[in-house]
Amino acid sequence: MQIHGKVVLITGASEGIGAACARVFEARGAHLSIVARNAEKLTTVGGPNTLRIAGDLTSEEVQRMAVTRTVERFGGIDILVNNAGMGLYAPAWKASMADTRRMFELNLFAPLALAQLAAPHMRERKTGMIVNISSIGGKVTLPWMTLYSVSKFALGALTDGLRAELRADGIRVMTVCPGYVKTEFQAHALGAHPPEPIAKGKRFAITAEECAEAVAHGVEREARTVVVPRIGWVLVALSRLFPAMVESRLAAMNRSGAPV
Repeated sequence: MQIHGKVVLITGASEGIGAACARVFEARGAHLSIVARNAEKLTTVGGPNTLRIAGDLTSEEVQRMAVTRTVERFGGIDILVNNAGMGLYAPAWKASMADTRRMFELNLFAPLALAQLAAPHMRERKTGMIVNISSIGGKVTLPWMTLYSVSKFALGALTDGLRAELRADGIRVMTVCPGYVKTEFQAHALGAHPPEPIAKGKRFAITAEECAEAVAHGVEREARTVVVPRIGWVLVALSRLFPAMVESRLAAMNRSGAPV
């Protein structure tokens, strides 16, 4: 899909991957509609023609407003980037149910709601693309944030289903699975701090801009799944071929900080 001239709605766009996506898509000539809770930070993202919508994306009112105002301003939505999300560092067997529900509202139910709101506009025009930002944790369960992985596995299943459901309408649906990205993700996560080796383990870390470029390139080639950095596919393959080995190594990292 050519990005130039397209209308792109990006959630969680005030910083990190979302803000980087806004910059990358704008540089390719897209019209931007960006959503985040932090109104002040939103003002620093995008150009003079950017539509900025501040609000809590778990609110049905904000979800409807994001889609309605984008369509009113630009006449439609070509690309929806469901980027907003949060983490939760806590063992599944004792994690706060309130925190877990809060995370699922943002990581799963908000992307579903926005897809339901945007899809009719895309179906009417017989074109469009929905991009769901998942995680490598949506391919391989990370024991230091199990419930986060669960939410991203669910998002991946939703993405696969939407792709099959909307294919005949000319709508493409893509999953993006980043590994460690240099953002404030850990600082904003719910629960406790991550294990020390996880907090410092950044051997294959990428920048938000590198992740955003991978997202845009995936849109341009209408990819099904993007794993970034691509070395993440090695972990995915190993987890499928040698699940016991990978589980043992991840458990060791979680327990004592042993290197992979």
